[in-house]
Amino acid sequence: MNNIFSNLVSITKGLHRDHRSEREYQILLPDIKLDSIATNGIFKLNFKRPLSSKKQYYQKLIFNQTETEILSFVTDFPQNATIYENKYTYTVLSNKFDKYLNDIAKYVGDRAITDDLGNDDNYIIHYLKVSAIRLYVELQEQYGQYSEHDLFTIPEIAEKYFNDSEFDVAMIEKMNTPKIEVFKKPLKPSSKTKSSFGYLNQDPDWLLKILKRLQLSIDLLDTKTDVEDLHNLFIAKDIIDYKKEIYLDCKTTEFKYIIKKLQNSFKNLNPTFIESTGLFFTKSGKPLTAQNLYTKSKEPLKKEIIDNIFKQMQ
Repeated sequence: MNNIFSNLVSITKGLHRDHRSEREYQILLPDIKLDSIATNGIFKLNFKRPLSSKKQYYQKLIFNQTETEILSFVTDFPQNATIYENKYTYTVLSNKFDKYLNDIAKYVGDRAITDDLGNDDNYIIHYLKVSAIRLYVELQEQYGQYSEHDLFTIPEIAEKYFNDSEFDVAMIEKMNTPKIEVFKKPLKPSSKTKSSFGYLNQDPDWLLKILKRLQLSIDLLDTKTDVEDLHNLFIAKDIIDYKKEIYLDCKTTEFKYIIKKLQNSFKNLNPTFIESTGLFFTKSGKPLTAQNLYTKSKEPLKKEIIDNIFKQMQ
């Protein structure tokens, strides 16, 4: 197959037209070698091991093309290219991956692909889906500064193309030590639509009191960040030029829960917009991402304390 992402879900060459036996796949497997992992890759897949020859056969084909496409970024975006050339290249690749994802989504719907990964076809199409999402997010992570449009988190990509609001983000894991220098464009808010968190409460002191009580009760912020810094950021009319960074001292699960409790008082208090500011940092000093806040997690240990604070301030 020349293009595994297109052919596997096509009407004329799709997976549903492959009726070879398990024995035939066993014979084919030794001729397909796994390529090396792309040296410029930033993410890796954590997917269920293929347990049939058919699954192994297609898993290898999909893996090899995925790594080849990611490796080709190096030549697609040469160091001597102009900004306009890189923007054009980004648009071409983004459109290509967008088509992969739309075609796979249509195939999943048309062929009634389910989550039963024990079935060969279900497994193969789901591995194809996750690999396509990885291609899209690799492009964003490495060259998103050339995008003319909003960037998306992994959960947002899954929901946008597959209406999957419960996508397991652990299947696409960011590696600890990227092998290349990555030029990442922060998800900056649009000056036309989202230049602030959109505080809705008429009483700014209500929010300040909440934040101060949280600071006293659960150590919300690190000592290098004042409660007033976070309060001013939340109620600012325009945060485009806001420079004060916010360092958390509480656990990310606790901050995630606090954001959930506050959301009804804001227009734009959501994980994507929080990341877009580039101003929030976790307890360990790493940038706080939308994925941190979207990832499923257990209830915070200090949930009861947080609930009581909000209840008292009603």
